[in-house]
Amino acid sequence: MAHIGVLRALEDARIPVHAIAGVSVGAQVGGLYAAGVPLTQIEELWTSLGGPRMARGLLPTFPYRGWSTGQEVARGVRYLVGERRVEDTPIKFVAVATDLGTGESVSLDSGTLVEAIRASTSIPGLFVPVQLGGRLLVDGGLSSPLPVGIARNLGSEVIIAVDVLASPAEKQIRRPNVFSILFQMSTIFQKRLAGLEAQVEAPDFLVQPLFGLRPPTYAAAGGGVQAGYRATQAILPELAELLGGAE
Repeated sequence: MAHIGVLRALEDARIPVHAIAGVSVGAQVGGLYAAGVPLTQIEELWTSLGGPRMARGLLPTFPYRGWSTGQEVARGVRYLVGERRVEDTPIKFVAVATDLGTGESVSLDSGTLVEAIRASTSIPGLFVPVQLGGRLLVDGGLSSPLPVGIARNLGSEVIIAVDVLASPAEKQIRRPNVFSILFQMSTIFQKRLAGLEAQVEAPDFLVQPLFGLRPPTYAAAGGGVQAGYRATQAILPELAELLGGAE
């Protein structure tokens, strides 16, 4: 959700986006935006995926590979972009997934947007992995939560990296259960990996929205959007100066 706020702040400042490398939720928001879907519609999709609709989608699959097939997410994306292909988007776009068999990062730069987004958002254990191109793909955040290098390969000269992973300390686990423990474990791992990628790849700007004690959810996307907007506003003066010097 914070990605919507980031893009909205750039739009309000009339700063164009020429390429997007998206991971997980960033792939969903970024892929739709790259295809020309207005931010208001993307936000409406997020809101519609909350509550009962998501609950209907979170039914165990057989054989037991995940709590959801991910079809609710795919259906929402398909409603907005149809069978649009990644290579045909007005803004250059790559969705990043992880090969479950090798652990390698996989850049999905062709094929349908629906398949690419589904693969990149396939959280292990929650969503069933996606079989694509002879690979079994899951959430890209496992291998590259901050794909700065991939964005650079798209020809980007000024890179704004967006780290929406909340610090493990911000997540209060009052009643630990198997799911909260697994998600916290994943957050610890991905947060450290994102920090390493930021150090090694050195984006021009690193946007880290502050969510407070209540991270946003599908049903309450507004707080995340606002956090992303505020965090991006903070870099706008320096960004405008850098872009002005590059012209």
